[in-house]
Amino acid sequence: MTAMLDENKASEAGFTLVEMLVVLAILAITATFAAPLLSSGSSTLRLEMASGEMTAALRVTRSAAITRNAELDFLIDVDRRTFGSPAAPQRAFAPGIDVKLTFASGIRDTASVAGFKFFPDGSSTGGDVTLLLRGQRVKLCVDWLAGMVSKASDC
Repeated sequence: MTAMLDENKASEAGFTLVEMLVVLAILAITATFAAPLLSSGSSTLRLEMASGEMTAALRVTRSAAITRNAELDFLIDVDRRTFGSPAAPQRAFAPGIDVKLTFASGIRDTASVAGFKFFPDGSSTGGDVTLLLRGQRVKLCVDWLAGMVSKASDC
């Protein structure tokens, strides 16, 4: 008689196929709604990292101009999707990031290359850079008088 009780307990343990399918359906629905939220967070992070890299490169260039007592150009190549200066090694933008520039007319090498000039006194030619990714944007402002770089909605 004890052997029959043990068999009944063993057959009742576990999940049925219907229960497993219901759980899988719930997971699929959750993943469907969660995927767009996770991907937008990823693009926000990529945009913030790109703006941080560019801000650091601009600040290093300004500091080097002061330290070296020389004019230094920070150039952005829109076609090649790179930026850099003699003081900051050339870097590439992350894939998908678009760049818009407002700059002094004298700092243009070619149709696709432009940038900012930093002077020994810390000042610059000024302007702004807007980084765009999937409808999000970050604007970096380069102050002409102090040469300081900041994030702002309007420069």
